[in-house]
Amino acid sequence: MINFEKNAEIDLTMKNLILSMVDMNNYLTDILNYTDSVLTPQSEKELIKILKKYKVPHEGLKYDLKRLTNNPYYKNIKFENVLTDTVWYENSIIKKRTLMNMDFHKTLGKYLFHYHPLGYFDSDINLQVLKDKNRVWMSPAISEITSMNDGLEKGHGKCLTLGLGIGVLPYLWLLKDDVESVTIVEFNKDVIDLFEKYIKPQFKTNKKLEIIHGNAMDYFTEDFLKKFDYVYADFWESTEDGLALYTKLMEKKVNLSHVDYWIEDSILYSLKNIIAPYLFTLYENKSISTFISSLDNQSRTLAKKVNKYFKRNTDIVTTEEELLYFIHNKKVLREILAQ
Repeated sequence: MINFEKNAEIDLTMKNLILSMVDMNNYLTDILNYTDSVLTPQSEKELIKILKKYKVPHEGLKYDLKRLTNNPYYKNIKFENVLTDTVWYENSIIKKRTLMNMDFHKTLGKYLFHYHPLGYFDSDINLQVLKDKNRVWMSPAISEITSMNDGLEKGHGKCLTLGLGIGVLPYLWLLKDDVESVTIVEFNKDVIDLFEKYIKPQFKTNKKLEIIHGNAMDYFTEDFLKKFDYVYADFWESTEDGLALYTKLMEKKVNLSHVDYWIEDSILYSLKNIIAPYLFTLYENKSISTFISSLDNQSRTLAKKVNKYFKRNTDIVTTEEELLYFIHNKKVLREILAQ
């Protein structure tokens, strides 16, 4: 079992980790009434005051609309003709000064506080959306486009993406000179049919674009993934379903440096928020079984993985750096989920 040296540095680090979790919850509560609402000059001042309180970057809440409208997918791919038995097109107008998440996860400080960059456009936005059962199914929203920038930049040679969606990443990859071809694995045949009929014909490229109808889990093997120069897994909608699917990928114990995962940092924060109080419980010599049983079902499953990992660990943690390693190191986090 992992152990700790009792000293002032570890005491303070444990305290700061727990406080950062409290601050995170308070921050989310404080900004709740502002997100997705139209900011008045007064409410913008109130919001900036909150952001300052938590030391969240607050300069430049107003974003240049060209960051969205100049994106090639937003400019060139149209959904007006999309109409299937389950999915249809709708033009959504986002009112100017509507506060939105402009990206996903950004870490602030060295503990557990993080935030999603917030901002607004100073004019109305016409945003194409595809709806399914009266909910937004897919759209080229600014947060979706921005959050895949890392995968876009790394894409080269023969690229593979697990998950099709509306084809934003494949389209942008194919525009790159250093991308040779794009292969997509997609489970939902209806999504493939919609893409083939309405969206793919708008891809003006002679490069190879192949869609494989299949389960991403079945294709997540070293032998298959090594056929490509870069791989990007993106078959979850958000962190809510992403954690379970990402965990299943980790359980396959495939460790390849050219494979990345959409919003991985955001997904892993759910695990970090279990590791920190778990280690604090150990440090305080309190009952781990009581801690685990106090959690909800999904968190309890994760906590059991955490417990299994640290029970096998024989390290003695003596410094803040060593403690934070077990909180933030991605190799450690992936190994825990692979249990």
